[in-house]
Amino acid sequence: MKKILVVDNSDYSNKIKNIFEKNGYDVVICDSAFGAISKLRAFDFDLLVTEVDLPGSNSFELYEYIKEHYPYIPIIMLTEKNIDSLFSNIISRGIGNVLHKPLNEAEFIKLSEKLINLENIFGLENYLPDISQMKRIRITKSAQIKKAVIIAIETIKSWGFTIRSETTLNLMLNEMAINAVYHSHGLTEEKLKRIPVVLQEDKFVDIHFGHSKKSFAISITDYNGKLTKERILESIHNVIKQNELMDRCLQTGEDFTEFISESGRGIDLVRKLAGEYYFIIKRDFKTEIILVFQDNESTTPGFSSLKIIEDRSHF
Repeated sequence: MKKILVVDNSDYSNKIKNIFEKNGYDVVICDSAFGAISKLRAFDFDLLVTEVDLPGSNSFELYEYIKEHYPYIPIIMLTEKNIDSLFSNIISRGIGNVLHKPLNEAEFIKLSEKLINLENIFGLENYLPDISQMKRIRITKSAQIKKAVIIAIETIKSWGFTIRSETTLNLMLNEMAINAVYHSHGLTEEKLKRIPVVLQEDKFVDIHFGHSKKSFAISITDYNGKLTKERILESIHNVIKQNELMDRCLQTGEDFTEFISESGRGIDLVRKLAGEYYFIIKRDFKTEIILVFQDNESTTPGFSSLKIIEDRSHF
């Protein structure tokens, strides 16, 4: 049985414990970073879940300790705060998984399972239980992106699903596909200059979309694997800093046009607008971004999170 250490001094720790135990995990709870270190020395754990704010210290210090002494243990951090306010700590430490309380239970368990086992981390069928139908559109040139996204959305609607914010989903999928076609194939300069491109004969990007009885999911996959956790964090951080600068300029009346940039917008849109999502990376092999929606679910959740599943087994 897999063993999980939960570090949280609030009553919410019992909620987390119950979620894990009913899914077959053994759970140990402690309420401080010092207590966590003692438990780590006494037992072998497969995953650590920690609240950001801990008495006497914070989980960022605990994160550094674990990465130095137990680098094989994956970590999920939890917070009630807007994680944008924590991003300096997140990027400086290379933290890949931060979830907002209260938790989406299904998403929490899915993420935990993938981080622990690193098995079946790619593919819609591994994130959408009881998937009953799946389709694929293959993109080989930039001119195909807009039409491919429209076809995907119209097909999902034909399955009987209601998309509450179709414009938002369209924008998000276009940004994701554009990034996969351009950035993942070394064509960043062409993207900046808005130059249409055709990928090499053996290169392509896939859009998969499918559904179960109550949910639908969409993925964008490239087979170069050039997206990294560090690049994701840097892109998000750049957008956060840009937004802060624009907010300041709005208050002072300064011209903020020089701060406007498209860099990182696609990744940030996914993080902020998709309810359940995953960045899945195996470097130099494959990158997949998966979005999962309940029928009639809004694409504008109240708080963003961060979920990066990275298979580094070949390094």
